[in-house]
Amino acid sequence: IKRIDSIITLITASNSTFPLFTVKFKNSMLGLGKISLSEAALTIPSSSCCLVQVETGDLGNVYKIRVSCDDVPGFKGWHLKSFHLQELRTKQELNFECNCWLALKRGEKELVKEFPAVTEDQETLPVYKYVVSVHIGDRWGAGTYANVYITLYGKRGDTGVRKLHTSLTKGRKFQRNKVDSFLMEAVSLGHLQKVVIGHDGEGYGAGMYLKMVTVKESQDSDKEWVFPVWNWLDTHLGLCETVCEVVTV
Repeated sequence: IKRIDSIITLITASNSTFPLFTVKFKNSMLGLGKISLSEAALTIPSSSCCLVQVETGDLGNVYKIRVSCDDVPGFKGWHLKSFHLQELRTKQELNFECNCWLALKRGEKELVKEFPAVTEDQETLPVYKYVVSVHIGDRWGAGTYANVYITLYGKRGDTGVRKLHTSLTKGRKFQRNKVDSFLMEAVSLGHLQKVVIGHDGEGYGAGMYLKMVTVKESQDSDKEWVFPVWNWLDTHLGLCETVCEVVTV
């Protein structure tokens, strides 16, 4: 693979500090590239600007980036104003105006954000707030207190692993015979093909009986993808796995 040196510049709000974060690039040819950065990697110490030089494979035509932060104790959030990527050999630049919080208690309460590339020679993709609904079955012990994670896959890529934090439905999440819905912002995936859903097994009796997952492009959309499971995500029941991959019907 061709190796390329790139400069990444991230600009934050003046009252925001840099956490450990991960940047992922999605392109049309080679798939996903991932770079993890921390304060130790910063080349310019500043409260509002981070400049990092990294070596990557040829990124090809980047059509989106994904930025995520680790949920570590004491982390109150990070406001990302803009993101700039420059390939040092060709001087090609990509600029992403972000202006958002990556925080669980501020803004949209998310630690993962995606941004489409804006260039003259390719279409700028829309950003959707997908509505992901998790349908728990009506069986004894069907609910779980574990942390649940999901990845959506479409013709145009994936969302990356997302933890389902804040339900739009009142009450404790993932309980028997309950449907919890979550907003998941991502650059358009096109037609959805599959989901991977699972939990981390935390807590007593962490297994859950999952009926299905349904996904809509927005709260107002009539189009809905259905991913039927009707099985246990448990180490001792049903699939004897805590993670499953499900294709749409």
